[in-house]
Amino acid sequence: MKNRNYLRWVLSLICCILLASCNLIDFSEDCTYYGDVEIKPDWSALAEDETKPLLTDIYLLSPQRNYTYSITADTLVTGIQAVSYKLLACNSYGLDNISFSGMDCPNTAKAELATFEDRGRLYTVQAPALYTANTDLTVIPFESVVSEPVLKSATRQINIDFVVIDNTDMGVSSISGELSGIAYKYGFKPLDALESSAWLAFSSVCNEERINVFSSGLKVFGVNPDKQAVERIDNLLDIALQTSDGNIYRESIDLTNIFNGFTTRMIHITIEIRLGLMGMNVEVTGWDISDDGSIEL
Repeated sequence: MKNRNYLRWVLSLICCILLASCNLIDFSEDCTYYGDVEIKPDWSALAEDETKPLLTDIYLLSPQRNYTYSITADTLVTGIQAVSYKLLACNSYGLDNISFSGMDCPNTAKAELATFEDRGRLYTVQAPALYTANTDLTVIPFESVVSEPVLKSATRQINIDFVVIDNTDMGVSSISGELSGIAYKYGFKPLDALESSAWLAFSSVCNEERINVFSSGLKVFGVNPDKQAVERIDNLLDIALQTSDGNIYRESIDLTNIFNGFTTRMIHITIEIRLGLMGMNVEVTGWDISDDGSIEL
């Protein structure tokens, strides 16, 4: 009987020590608690002509602890420290000409397109199908919470139709261009300023039904030049038109005002080109923005 009472006393003492060191009711800040998270990426914003990426990168970022996962579908992760996180999500697998940096902090996380210099200009490439999410998550001790980050496109589409009005007997074999004020970095931080200081070279395709119309499609992170940035440049479009006899005509046009405030998914611009004996004249004859909602920078 004495041994049983002694054992009971020892167990009571141990319980008191545990309760004193880590109060399970008050969740003392001196203790570390853990919970579970069911991550369910929401791909409902995926474009109709694009397929769901094979992998989704998940970053759980907090001052206390960071976690990183690459998941293929809805995933339950266990043993996550119970604190508040900033959850970043994206698809990096299989994307070309792009790199990611600063992904251990929501304020420095960036995706950067490849760039190169030519003739004193900084050029970038067309943006891949990058989808991102930035949301908050709080892990609850000893419980399981559900997080459904909505991944939205980080790219915008620029469609340009060049309509050739030919006052001569010359045929047009090709039209190409270079557009400035292109952003080559995407910040995961909401409303992050775009670094719009690069050029993007592009070509066009002749319309099969209307041989005087040449169409171009550009995918970019943004084209709004930051008016306060030191290195920003306006949205200038350099056009090069080659005729069937081998002559090349060049002209430039300022599109800064057209792109001012462009925050939707798509913009369509129509540019009329008049060919004459004295050269080439270009003019924007129309433009419209899609109603597919505003992009989250």
